[in-house]
Amino acid sequence: MRRPSVPRRALAAFAALAAFAGVASCGSAGAGGAPPTTLTFWGWAPGYQEATALFNSAHPRLHVEFRTISPGSQGGYAALQTAVKDGTAPCLVQMGYESLPSFVAEGTLLPISQGVVGERVQYSESAWQQTSVAGEVYGFPVDLGPMALFYRRDVYARYGLKPEATWQDFAADAARLRQAAPERHLTVFTPDDPWWFTALTAQAGGSWFDVKGHTWKVNTTGPNVTKVTAYWQSLLDKDLVKTEKAYSDELFADLQNGTIAALPAPAWFSGLLTRKAAGAAGRWAVAPMPRWSAGDATGGFDGGSATALVKGCRNSEAALEFANWFGRDRKSLEILVDKAGIYPAAITADTLPALNRPDPYFGDQVIFDVFRTARSSTDWAWGPVMNETSAALSAELTKAVANRTPLRSALQTVRDRTVEAMRSKGIEIAAG
Repeated sequence: MRRPSVPRRALAAFAALAAFAGVASCGSAGAGGAPPTTLTFWGWAPGYQEATALFNSAHPRLHVEFRTISPGSQGGYAALQTAVKDGTAPCLVQMGYESLPSFVAEGTLLPISQGVVGERVQYSESAWQQTSVAGEVYGFPVDLGPMALFYRRDVYARYGLKPEATWQDFAADAARLRQAAPERHLTVFTPDDPWWFTALTAQAGGSWFDVKGHTWKVNTTGPNVTKVTAYWQSLLDKDLVKTEKAYSDELFADLQNGTIAALPAPAWFSGLLTRKAAGAAGRWAVAPMPRWSAGDATGGFDGGSATALVKGCRNSEAALEFANWFGRDRKSLEILVDKAGIYPAAITADTLPALNRPDPYFGDQVIFDVFRTARSSTDWAWGPVMNETSAALSAELTKAVANRTPLRSALQTVRDRTVEAMRSKGIEIAAG
């Protein structure tokens, strides 16, 4: 993925942060009998607590205190912003790639390019692109979010369905299943999950943001975006998909009992499904995402995160040591794959036993073989106010579904609110 540049105002903030990082940096541990350096790390993903404990057991001169917070868009990021303002922020934070540019523009994260020079070859270059803004790096990558199709092998077999090659095939199977079993839907539309919708848009070649020089253009109703909204609008209008809140108890109940038979989702969703629909063990499988045209290799991506340093961190060398260990130590990654179902960004991860063993939950399928081939990149770029954009997207799609108004109109409102947020921050916007 390419990364957009940023406006002058943000660039000035980046320069100031770079200077701050140099002042704040200090040795990572005391000498002799000095107490260990203590760092605080905030995050929400399963396995983070256990991986942090493993680090502490192997690094007596450093101690990282992990605090579990709500997922970023569900309150964790708001808590971080408040903590930065009142001086109680952690040194390290789990930061979703989609939100990283917004926090950079706000001056919340420390630039770390000089601290990662010797480690770049250890991680996927596409992951570095996700953690970079205007050529400056703001976090050590942890995972990527390649998408695939999770499907109920028992439901598919019973009704003569098969993992779909194209989205057109997927729609045809949705109609076929509704006719044969009116109590079931092939899949679900989750309007409150903005990242799921952007993943589908990115796979279709859509792009919402473009920048030339210091001037941004925002277009949420371009041809490839409209293709996605029209597709899901048709499924909704024909009652071929069910509408539910993302990651809700109701959704996982439907996934467990087979009322919902398939779901496009990222690699890390496997961990959630295993835990929250445990009663469906052996009935699920994973296949490549449906494509917009036969033979198209473009895959979607949803999520992925970095370990970022927060403004005010006064032990940056120690923090960098931990962040690098966390993202590429094999034992750490084994924990994160097992507990959270992540697909690691470290280039050596493909040989991890956790990524190459049959999974009983998925009928002994080696599911990460599918995600390994799904790691294709797109030209999607995140904008500079994604916190505001994502909030608007969630609200407007939810409203459109509830009121049966066009998804396309909801996306136009998202553009208007995004532009308003960008202008309030002094970001230049192109006309049109």
